[in-house]
Amino acid sequence: MKLRKACLLSFAAAAIASGGITEQTSAAPAPAASSVHQQSPSFQQIHSMLLDHRKNAPLMITAHRGQWRDYPENSLMAIDEAIRDGAEIVEIDVRLTADGVPVLMHDTTVDRTTNGTGKVSDYTLAEIKKLRLKEGLGGEGAALTDHSIPTLEEAMRVVKGRAIVNLDKGWSIREEMYDVLAKTGTVDHALFKGSPNVEEAAAFMAKDPEILYMHIINDATADVVDTFPGRQPVAYEVVFDQLSDPQIQPDKIEQIQKNSRVFINTMWYGLASTYTDESSLRDVELGWEAVTDLRATILQTDNLEAMDYWRDGGHMKFWEAQKGNRTVRVQAEDYLPGKDWVDVGDTDGAIVVEDHQEGEWAKYEVTIPKSGVYTISGRVSANASPAGTVRIDYSNGQSSGDIEVKNTTHIRAFELQEWDQQYLEKGTHTFTVHVTSPGPFEPPTTKVAGFYCPFGQ
Repeated sequence: MKLRKACLLSFAAAAIASGGITEQTSAAPAPAASSVHQQSPSFQQIHSMLLDHRKNAPLMITAHRGQWRDYPENSLMAIDEAIRDGAEIVEIDVRLTADGVPVLMHDTTVDRTTNGTGKVSDYTLAEIKKLRLKEGLGGEGAALTDHSIPTLEEAMRVVKGRAIVNLDKGWSIREEMYDVLAKTGTVDHALFKGSPNVEEAAAFMAKDPEILYMHIINDATADVVDTFPGRQPVAYEVVFDQLSDPQIQPDKIEQIQKNSRVFINTMWYGLASTYTDESSLRDVELGWEAVTDLRATILQTDNLEAMDYWRDGGHMKFWEAQKGNRTVRVQAEDYLPGKDWVDVGDTDGAIVVEDHQEGEWAKYEVTIPKSGVYTISGRVSANASPAGTVRIDYSNGQSSGDIEVKNTTHIRAFELQEWDQQYLEKGTHTFTVHVTSPGPFEPPTTKVAGFYCPFGQ
């Protein structure tokens, strides 16, 4: 197993000045989506919104596997938190147990996300309920939680009257899923999806006028648009890796929008070319802004709160920063010259310094606009535990000591982790980031994405 870490060091000043440094506070968190988020729409409004296929229809957000940054993916709490964080649609993955009960699980096995092993289809419901979910996106080093694997019925009771679910992995078990929705009175709360032939999809839609269906198209299937007899899909999930692909051409998008919404994924490269969540966090014109310019009206994301903040008018300059114009950022690729082993890479839109080995280092320069006590944070991703250690040496002669990098459960799961505090005078400073332990796996890979300097005043 590889250890892969991406770090975004954030110098977050924690000082409040009044004729000098008089009081220390913790650095302000990222502006929460709730700080600008409008009042949550009713389910009737959400349902009507989904059926609105105008070119200027309100943008809808889908939370990929729920809010896994706070709770285990596909857990009831991840679904609930995604709704609270602004998602109108929550994507969940559905599999059948040995006794035919639809449960939430992305993989065919329970290995990655639970303390169990083996195929979902080999467990009865009673047996699978004894397993416990791992935090976040799971993986070998992820901590175990008290959350259990939900049934689809339990999930639908959480979303009822609040949101729509995007049913992934489940087209082959659509009848079993439909039975659950009918039982819970939530047929109109679920978006069935797949890429079957048109006749098969149309026959299923004809079964019940409340069924909502989204058809997935790629290079090979773009021509199916407008070929459905009778009722049309409420949306098309458009997957493309090049802007020259036929399914993303303006005339095809216009054809789709005669009857349907345009659904685009922004989690990683290849789903919407290079337009990703991480690209958006660098510059929205490289991601979310670009795909909405392509006339996407539903976006699926792994960065729900950030996307909701942007949708509600927040400027991404202030995301993961203190309020006001109080943040200095230094990208990791802007290291000072002196080492020829520093490699710059790209992780699904996050520009990173990578392939660090034990004992290697990189030096950076930052201009501090105001004297104060600064909380230094790293924006990190790691898919193992332990995930290694780093040390920061400052030009004032101080050193952080070894800092433990925490597991974030996936190499794309970047998060800010508080690392150190230092008093820094106004002016230009240098700091050196050392890899003191890359973790237990070979070959170790460390990725550094950049540096923030939010400060209090």
